[in-house]
Amino acid sequence: MCARVRVDSKGRVVLPKKFRDTLGIKEREELILILRNNRIIVEKVENPFRVLEEVLGDLTFRRELRKTAEEEALKEVKRD
Repeated sequence: MCARVRVDSKGRVVLPKKFRDTLGIKEREELILILRNNRIIVEKVENPFRVLEEVLGDLTFRRELRKTAEEEALKEVKRD
């Protein structure tokens, strides 16, 4: 899938609907922008709690542990 978009005067870019629909991106959802090899990569931010639940099953987490897990997941993403 490919699309050409324009940057407006405030530096904003609109993601075409077909891209948003394909990736399940909803209004006000956060995305990650990665600059690599002179290219901008846009990735959807996965909910770290949902990922943990998928990996670990029905384990329940205390709020404190959930916050720590989210912080660690964000650190991991920023390292790339």
